[in-house]
Amino acid sequence: MNQPGFVVCAGLALLLSACGFHPRGSIARDSLAKTIFVEGDTRFEAFSGEFNQLLRSSGGTLAASSAAAGAVIHIVRGRQERRPITLSRQGRANTYDLVFRLEYEVATPGGEILLPRQEIEIRRDYFNDQSSPLGQMAEEGLIRQEMQKEAAQLLLRRIVYGLRSGTS
Repeated sequence: MNQPGFVVCAGLALLLSACGFHPRGSIARDSLAKTIFVEGDTRFEAFSGEFNQLLRSSGGTLAASSAAAGAVIHIVRGRQERRPITLSRQGRANTYDLVFRLEYEVATPGGEILLPRQEIEIRRDYFNDQSSPLGQMAEEGLIRQEMQKEAAQLLLRRIVYGLRSGTS
């Protein structure tokens, strides 16, 4: 790389780091979201695993106890629903509506509410291929995993944004 180009790139990097810029999805060093403890309804393994992985990849850590955390996410309720939308001539469901709902709130380890109770809702419709029931079950499982992955991403973004704007 030529000398002037290197100086310009280095100067730009220095300016971005000094202004508080963080890559999308990263957690600021001084944020309460840096160390999170999750408690409550954690029945959804795919959701919990995805959330933990997202937290680590964004620079945060999962606390072993609420006392060691900067913020505590209390999962109030998680639900999965499956409703038929359309029926075939034989009276079997052709299309289903899948819903994943997650109700949560964020507090300090001492119990002070940082983000009041909110709900995340992810919906998907899918066609029920009645000629392949095993394939249909596998497809539904994959759709549910993707819904939980999307919910985990949305939860982390909401928490990071909410704690940044609430503590600024």
